[in-house]
This record gives sequence, C-alpha cells and structure tokens, in this order.
Amino acid sequence: MYWPHFNNAMVRSRIIAGVALVILALVLSVETGRAHKPITSPFTYNDDVFPILRDRCARCHVPEGVAPMSLMTYEDTVPWGESIRVELLSGHMPPWSVDAAPTRFRNAQSISAREMNVLLTWATGGTPFGSTDKSPQPISSERRWALGTPDLELPLPAEFTLPANKQEEIAEFVVPTGFSERRWLRAVDLAPGTPAVVRSATVQLKSMSSDTASIAGEPLLALWLPGDDPIPVNNGAAFEVPPKAELLVRVRYKKTWQYERKELRDRSTIGLYFAKEATQPVRALPVTHDGPMLQVNNSRRQFSEAIPDDVRAVAIYPTEHPANAGITVVAIAPDGSRRELIAFHPQREWARRFWFNDPIALERGTKFETTVTFDDETPALPVSQGPASTQQDSSAVRLTLNVIATAR
Repeated sequence: MYWPHFNNAMVRSRIIAGVALVILALVLSVETGRAHKPITSPFTYNDDVFPILRDRCARCHVPEGVAPMSLMTYEDTVPWGESIRVELLSGHMPPWSVDAAPTRFRNAQSISAREMNVLLTWATGGTPFGSTDKSPQPISSERRWALGTPDLELPLPAEFTLPANKQEEIAEFVVPTGFSERRWLRAVDLAPGTPAVVRSATVQLKSMSSDTASIAGEPLLALWLPGDDPIPVNNGAAFEVPPKAELLVRVRYKKTWQYERKELRDRSTIGLYFAKEATQPVRALPVTHDGPMLQVNNSRRQFSEAIPDDVRAVAIYPTEHPANAGITVVAIAPDGSRRELIAFHPQREWARRFWFNDPIALERGTKFETTVTFDDETPALPVSQGPASTQQDSSAVRLTLNVIATAR
C-alpha cells in the first residue's frame, strides 16, 4: 500500500497500532457500559424468565419459528428486553384481544399478574443470567399434535411456494376427505410443513354447490394459529361432515425479516379427530346481519333477528370487522335481561375463535346487540378475519356463534 506522507515503516506501524488501540478502547468502553448496567432484578433468565417464555411463547418464538425472533436462549432474548417490556405493557403480547374476564374462555392466552411482574422486572432490571450450573433445554420449532396422533392426517394436495419477491400471500387448497359415510369431528388441527412461514389457516367444509365455501350454513371447522392448541368440542356435540365432503383450506403465508428475498416452500398437513359416536351437530348462527344500524354517539349498534330456537352457544368468532374497532356483543333475552357474550378488539394477525368455558343457554326470541366503537373518527377499511373475504362498507361487522340445540 502506498502512504503519501509516511514512508518510514516504523511510523506506519505506530499509526496502525494507535488506531488499533483507539478501536479497542471503544469496544471496551461499550462492554464496560454493559457490564456495569445496574442489576436490580431479583429474577433471572435461567431460573425465572425462561420457564415463562417456554410455556407461553415457545410455539412462535423458537429458532425457525413464525415469530421474528427466538426467546429460547439468554443470548437470543437479552437484545429484545425493551421490546418485551413494550409489547407486554401495550397488550400486544401475548396476543389475547378480549377486554375482560378471560377465564370465561377455554382458549384464553393471557398471562398471570405474577408472570407479568417477573418479565417486566427482569427486562428493566439488568436482565441477569442466573444459575450457571444449569441450561434450559433446547426447544424445536417442530409442530407436535397437541391432542395426540390424529385419527386421519390429510396433507395439502400440493406444495406451496412463496417466491423470493413476495412477503405475504394467501393460498387456497381443496382437500378431499374420502369419507364414504357421514363422520363427526370433535377437533381439527394443522401441522405446518415449514413453521417459519405458516402464519394462520382456516379449515371449513367446501360448499357442494359451488367452488367457494358456504359461510352461513356450514360451520367453520378450525381457525388455526401457531400459538394455540385446538379446542375439542365437548358437551356431546361435534361437527357433522357428510360423505364425499371436501375441505376448503386457506393458509396465510408471511415471511419475517430473516427470510426476506428468500424462496420458501410448505406442505402442511390437516389432522382430523373423530367423535366416537353420532352426536348433535354444531351449527353456525350469525350474530349480525346486513340490516340497518343505529348510530349512537361514536358507536354503531346492530341488531340481529331473534333466534328461532332454544340453543346453547359454545363459541363465537368474527368473519369481518373494521381494523380499528372495539366490539361488544350482548344477548338480550325475551324478558329484557342482558348478558355480555364478549368484549374484544379483534386483531388481524390473530384471527381466532373464542370458546366459552361453559355453554351459554339462549332462549328462543333472544336478540343480539353488537356495539362497535371506533378508535378514531375515520373508520378503517374492514379486515377479513375468517372465511369471508369480501370488501364491504367500512363499518361492516360480521360475527358468528357456534351453537348446539338445547336438549328437550
């Protein structure tokens, strides 16, 4: 290399050594700053934090998982300490959008007050490592069947490729069941072929009369999310599937930043769990309809027709809603008494069905009052939550109850 002002080898060596010392001093100053960050948390990663992350976050926040980072080692977690604090305090994580009474639902994802305290105290208190004589066991992103081996596994009919130049795409698959007779399903699950890119999925019966799914008459079989276990139907009920039925499977693929400009392939598998005997069918009952809405202050209220029969509600889910709205559904009995079914802020990224812990008895003639409160003055475009994908009025709200008949 030619040095225009320094021809002496010794002078060049001193300059290089001096530059090296400056760089070393900068590195040491950064490391010293880290080393002397006050440790105020009595909780440590190995002893206190990892068990919570393992039990609450390991479905997504694992190596090659669907989340943008792993939280399964100390080294992976520490850089995200501030993000963990922000996500917890904002209510974005864990992704449970019900405003109150999470114990009302079988699939609640909220964390306890103690767990929240441990994570926040650790994230803001120096993120100590903890015991050095033990290390958390590595956790894989491989999806295991939460309910055990399914009675029938149905791979998607073809491999799907998400090209390098696309970040997100929804793909539809028609999957023949091969049933020669009517079957009853108590649960449906999905095992991703490539967990890093399978963001969500819906599984429902395909209409026999068209190439699209029937929304009203045939209930949604599954709203799948990577962080949720399938919820089996109980109380002597199941989903009825006719002979020669086909499943319409919609899979939402989405890359995280690690996979930008990379081609990813997936071939997931649907798992079906049969009920042991014929039982009463789970039906889909629309909570909202396309009739007129009453404007009240900054809210919109919508009433459904009175239900024609005595039923028991086992679950509720949205099929369409504005992106910036809080939704409350109240059942109004014929005698005027009111019962809140759910109050929540639907999240586009976490479209789920909310399963009631105990079936809710609804008398014939009950009406549903749905109140939609917008978070700002300009309602956003609707976001499809379930099988419906039509673009409607910005105030469109569609919810469905899963019900079973009341025993007489």
